[in-house]
Parts: sequence; structure tokens; C-alpha cells
Amino acid sequence: MAPSTPSPPPVLVPSWEQAALAIVIIQSKPSKIPVREYVLQLRAQVRRGQNPADADEPDHYLDLVAYWQEQCRRAQDDCDQLRSINIKLERSNELLSSQASADTPDINVAPRASKRKAPAVPPARPQKRPKPPRSKTPQQLGAEAQDTIENDKDFLDGLGKDGKSLTEALFITHNLCRVAKPDAEPLCLSLVRTSSVLGKVICLVASNHEQLTRQGRTTPGTASLDQDRTDFSIALSICARAFMSILVGTGKLAGCGTDQRLPSLVICELANTFKSGLTSIETSARESSRQIVSQPVQPKKGKGKAPVTVAHESVPARAVAHLLSSFLGFLERTDSTHQKIFDGFIFMLFERIGKRLYYCTFGRHRSTTVEGNIVSIPEPHNAADTSKREREALAIRLELKALVLILERAMGLAPHHMNLQTGRETKNVNHPNCTLSLKNPPNASRSRLSPIAKDRLQRTLVCCMYGTNGDDEFLDVLTKPTPAFRLASLPRVAKVDDKDVEDWYKHEVWRLIGWDVLAKEGSW
Repeated sequence: MAPSTPSPPPVLVPSWEQAALAIVIIQSKPSKIPVREYVLQLRAQVRRGQNPADADEPDHYLDLVAYWQEQCRRAQDDCDQLRSINIKLERSNELLSSQASADTPDINVAPRASKRKAPAVPPARPQKRPKPPRSKTPQQLGAEAQDTIENDKDFLDGLGKDGKSLTEALFITHNLCRVAKPDAEPLCLSLVRTSSVLGKVICLVASNHEQLTRQGRTTPGTASLDQDRTDFSIALSICARAFMSILVGTGKLAGCGTDQRLPSLVICELANTFKSGLTSIETSARESSRQIVSQPVQPKKGKGKAPVTVAHESVPARAVAHLLSSFLGFLERTDSTHQKIFDGFIFMLFERIGKRLYYCTFGRHRSTTVEGNIVSIPEPHNAADTSKREREALAIRLELKALVLILERAMGLAPHHMNLQTGRETKNVNHPNCTLSLKNPPNASRSRLSPIAKDRLQRTLVCCMYGTNGDDEFLDVLTKPTPAFRLASLPRVAKVDDKDVEDWYKHEVWRLIGWDVLAKEGSW
């Protein structure tokens, strides 16, 4: 008996509804997207379950909100890519134009004398005298500033995505600042974007300290980063120049006078940039602590000799601390916008200092609840928990040393910005290229902090330390804002033993800020 042949599978014919859906999808498809890719995009937004707005389809439904969010994200990515291409083309055009102007011969230069007309006996050479230094013309200063800007952009392009984003933001900001009367809203948007990306670049540079230090030229034993030509120091200098570009743009924005709310957006983003720098200090301290703990223990030399206690230090944390200190020094005391920026920086600094002061005082991090602050700290159960706790304690001690450097700089400049001053005027920036010339940060004020400003800082520190509500209208405290650079003669971290860092930190904080407000009764 012959074996029976298997019957062919039934042909699946789409229903009328499926055919209609296919026709609708093809008709609504964008012209530049293939049908398969468009169908896959729609399928990615199909959700299982019941649509909250429609109870007729209990199995599946199409999440239109998620679909259009994905389309907006794709469109934004395309716009960012096109903007990046346009900026590269504009930079290339500017570079070609500058090279063409430099290669053009100057008709005013006299031609060289012919060799045939040269005298037979050359005259006696006069004794060389030192030439006096010639003052550079504004054209030369502008050309040097433009060369520095281009070099910075080339360096940032090699730092990855965040570096390229900062290059594009700086390019747009510089072009807008060169206009006599820039449009306020595009300039504000560019300044906010530049500030946001600057914080990311600072964190990127701090996290890649070892890799950037290996590249470039370093001079051992130098106490300042201006003599250290490694990529790490160059990156910090570029961050400082980017911050100065933001200040120039903020002055331009304040000079427009169209909407006073726009500068506040830039102030808020700059405060977040300063906070990102403080976060990078914490991250660098943790990484340095991990490296220190992982090093093998050196054997004792000789009998009966105790091991020498070495005061450890986090080099990237100290470098970023000096960078943030320079940010404070760049702020002008006669500019009302800079005074608001200084207040925002001080609040972010006190918020971090208050948390660390709570840890040094009570030996634990502050909890969000009262019960969490009262409960006892659990003891480590094994060697891994003990090592983890020691590593965390060392990281905090390394961070404390860097925070004191910023606090000293801030308290030295506080009388410039926080004492009551009359006749505060805002500078009008007419020459961005000249303003971008980098100078040493100003020295600390010789005047003392006024009692009113000192009391205000002390109340802010107590609120940041204990988490007290600072919205009380009777409490005058600082609040979070709402909507060739030289680091010459940088002070080093104080040489203090690791076991004494917490006591030293508490002493330095109360010495610089004071605790007079704690002696008052009935004021809280």
C-alpha cells in the first residue's frame, strides 16, 4: 500500500481588516522610511494588556504616546547630527579664510635688496641692545585668542561625545557673542547648553585622570598646573576658558534687557555645573581610595619600629577643587549677575560641606527620617564589610581635604560679593575676544565679612547640615537657584594624618564660617 502524501498546509489569506490595516500603514508611511522599518517601529510600540483609554481591546493596544516620543527622539538626533555637520563646515570655512588672509602678501613691506647692490665691505655691526617689549595690537590679541579657541576645540573633539558637544556649544556661543545685538532666546539656549555640557566634561576629565596624565609633557615636582603640560592640565584649562566664555555670554544676555528671566536660567545651570564639579571630586576621591587600599602593605624596616603613617591625597580631586576655586575668582564683584552666580555656588558648596560635617560629627551619613538617624550603625559581619567601610572612610577623608580648599577660597572672596555694596553696576561686554584673555584670579578680599552676611552663611550651613527647612521667611539663608589660564602657586592640601582628617575638617569649617548663630536662643 502506497504511503499517503501529506496534505499541503492551508494558505493563510489576510482578512479584510488586516488588508485595510496594511493599506493604511503604507499610505501613512513617510517617504524616506522603508515599509519594513516603519512596521517594526510600530510593532515596538505594541503593548500587552488593556488600553486604559479603550476597553474594547483586552489583549493588545498601540501606545501612541510612546511612539511619538520615539519619533521626536529620532528627529532630535537627526537635527543634532545635521547641526554637527554644519558646525564642522563653518569651522572649516573659517579656518580656510584665516589661512588665506595669512598667506596674502603685504604690499607695504619693502622688497629685499638685491645682492648685486650690496656694499663690498659690510659695515661694522653695532652692539646688540635688548629690544623693549612691544605692546600687541588689538588685531594680534584677537588673533591669539582665536587660535586658542581653535586649539581648545580640536582638543575637545578628541574627548568623545561630550567633548564634541562642548565644542559645538562653544562655537555657537562665540558666534552669538560677536553680534552687536544678539537675539536673547538663542543666546540663552546656547549658554544653558554650554553650561550643561561643561559639567559633563569636568566629570569626564576627572574620571580619566590617569589616562590623560600619561599623554603630554609633565614636569615632576611642579606645584602648579601651568607648568604641567599633560592633557589633564590642558583639559582643566579649557574648562576654565569655557566657563569664562559663559560669563561673557551672560554679560551679553544681561545687556539685551528684554527678559530678566533668561539670565536666571543660565544661573541655575551654572549652579548645576558647580555641583557636577563637586560630584567629580567625590568620585575621584573614591577612585583614589580604591587604589590606595589595593596597594600592598609595605613591610616594616627594622625591628620594633612602627610603620610610618602616610598622609594620602587624591590628585584629581585637588585639581578639580582648584578649578572650582578659579570659577569663584572669575566672578566680578561689580556685576549683579555674577553676585547671584556666587550665591548659587556657595549654596552648592555648603550643601556638600554640611553633609560631610554631619558625618564627621556623628560618624554616619544623615538619613531622610528621624528614625534612621537614631538607629545604631550595624557592625561589619565579615572582612569584606570591614574593608568596604575603611575604603569609604578614606574616600571621605580625601574629599574633605579638597572641600576645604574651595571653602577657603570662597570665604576669602565672600566680602566682595555678600557685603552690602552700593552702586553695583553691570559691565557691558563689548569685546568678547579681549575679555577672553585669561588672567590670574583675584586675591581674597582684605575686608572682613559683614555680620549680616556672616550670620546668613552660618544659618545656611546649619540648614544644609541638619536638613532644616529653609523656606521660612524669617530665616535669611541662601537657597538653591531656581529657574592662557594659569593656576599658578596653587596651595597644596594640608599635611594631616588620615586619622585626624575629620577633626581637622570640623575645626577648619567652623574656623572659616563660625558658629555664632548656634549660641543664639529663640532665633530658630
